Amino acid sequence: MTAVAETGTPPEQPDDGRVGISIDGRELRVPKGTLVLDAATEAGIHIPIYCAHPKMDPVAVCRMCLVNIEKFPKPQPACATVAGDGMVVRTDLPEVTKLREGMLEFLLLNHPLDCPVCDRGGECDLQDFTFRYGPGISRFPITEKVHFKKALPLSEHIELDQERCILCWRCVRYYDEITGEKEIVLQQRGVDTLVATFDDRQLESKFQGNLPEVCPVGALTHRKYRFVSRPWDLQRTASVCPECSYGCNINVDSRDFEVRRFASRDNPLVDDMWLCDRGRYSFDRWNSSERVRRPVVRSDDESRDVSVAEAITQAARRLREIADEYGAASIGVLGSSTSTNEELFLLERIARQVIGTPHVDHQLEPFEELSAAEHELGIAEIEDCDALVVLGAEPEEQAPVLTLRLYKAERKKGAQVIRMSGDVAVAEAVAAASGSTRIGLIADETNRAHAAEVAAALGAVGSVRRLTITRGINGRGAKDLGLLPNVGPAYASVSERGKNGRQILEGLAAGEMRGLLMLGPNPALEAAGDLLERAVRKAACVVAFDTRPGVVSRYATVLFPGHAVFEKTGSVTNVEGRVQRIRAGLPPASATPVETRVLTRLAGELGAVGWGSGDPLAVNRLLRDEFPAYGRAGNGGRAVFTAEAVA
Repeated sequence: MTAVAETGTPPEQPDDGRVGISIDGRELRVPKGTLVLDAATEAGIHIPIYCAHPKMDPVAVCRMCLVNIEKFPKPQPACATVAGDGMVVRTDLPEVTKLREGMLEFLLLNHPLDCPVCDRGGECDLQDFTFRYGPGISRFPITEKVHFKKALPLSEHIELDQERCILCWRCVRYYDEITGEKEIVLQQRGVDTLVATFDDRQLESKFQGNLPEVCPVGALTHRKYRFVSRPWDLQRTASVCPECSYGCNINVDSRDFEVRRFASRDNPLVDDMWLCDRGRYSFDRWNSSERVRRPVVRSDDESRDVSVAEAITQAARRLREIADEYGAASIGVLGSSTSTNEELFLLERIARQVIGTPHVDHQLEPFEELSAAEHELGIAEIEDCDALVVLGAEPEEQAPVLTLRLYKAERKKGAQVIRMSGDVAVAEAVAAASGSTRIGLIADETNRAHAAEVAAALGAVGSVRRLTITRGINGRGAKDLGLLPNVGPAYASVSERGKNGRQILEGLAAGEMRGLLMLGPNPALEAAGDLLERAVRKAACVVAFDTRPGVVSRYATVLFPGHAVFEKTGSVTNVEGRVQRIRAGLPPASATPVETRVLTRLAGELGAVGWGSGDPLAVNRLLRDEFPAYGRAGNGGRAVFTAEAVA
């Protein structure tokens, strides 16, 4: 016989840090401190909200989430009420239904009836909740509305329609709680209350593009997206922002074979659902029609389009001729931080195992004494630090969303954020962080040597973990996989140190090296300007992958059309070592197979055996089998290496 049958009362629940709550008859246990709104969401019960936001503190101003709670004298806001043990909540009573209808009726009192032309049509909470919870009719005439300004530009990116605002305060709170910039305020009082910028100034924040996503209605919208599309016309693909190494998760929304917008995709461990304007508004550059579309083979007297098979045969033959006549070391191999892990994995194997050249790189300058230790600090772990020492402005310039994570650590966790010059004296940095036990040191990859000195000195104060900001969407992956002249895959030492990117280009330009295998596009090498052009013009053989016409595609001996980041499948590794998938969101601009298939076939022509078909997923499996750190990371985890520093 059970305890309930014997005593007539349920057995006592263990004190496991959770409380029991009933919502519409559904019993569940949630952690102490959980809001009723979050408990209902966990139970699969929808409660409409406007002012509440998962990344902001509750304020309970919209009153849409009022629910009935036993033993409470009046309805309570679910977004601001903490679940208590034994609490009984009802969201389906007639009283609650009437409250929601009344709130929606008041919200629509002065709201313009312009849903057919509003850019938020189809993804507007006011529209959706009116259909789901609103009254069938309104008791107020639609002619007696208070009017405000419409289509008011707040900046080059954001437009405000004051008539559509429902005064949820989200935009004001976003600036208060997330960025700390305080650019938007509430003006006037009562029925005349409106949202505006302080003193009618233009928005200057580099995170203002998050405002339309914070806004639950069509009051704040993107000017670049104005009258472009409806959400049901868009094809959405989960991907990663390509603008820096931070690895912000995004949704790529496309229509008619063009990217129409980037939208944030919440990953609490990386971006925390926020994007910077540089990344968010870079979407239109992926719509360029200037592309390399066919394989090309060039000789002294002609340039002709060829099949993929012939291009691979010609590339292998010419690389073999260079290696046979001048030696394998006369060939340089240059990867790119814009390529996927799978492509870089194959390229490094072709360089060192198939061709046999030590001259491998993906950037211009050398990385001396590279160590896995400079990547120990994770992005989310920033919030666990007592003090955060940021050397120079470059880390936040190169990875802007880092600023929001630092502000969150400072505001919500009480961390001390210490911003210092990039060349700060070691003693000064130590003095600034004194008294802290958990220290995070954040520096740019161009300042690695000094950051190592500062980290060593801070070790006398407390435990220190470093985060080094790399370049390119997959700059970290290129380093992990050994696309460096002095470091092999997994930060292993190499038997023979090769030339770095600049030295490879200089060797080709001087005639000391003869061949080049290049996987592009590569913004780092393109920054070399004249040196890159002299190198590819002088080289006896250049086998290149490129996406758009330029210096490399103009002089390449064998040219393969490359695929842009949103045209292929694979994985990239962000600055902290988190391995994340990218998926094809656009059709390819060329009929040429993806780079992994071409590289695999090229390796086969050069004598490699057993490399498979080159399918991106098959290559990913090979990569994870060969590198346990990537195998453990899987999809979305961090690749953690324990290699010691190498010369």
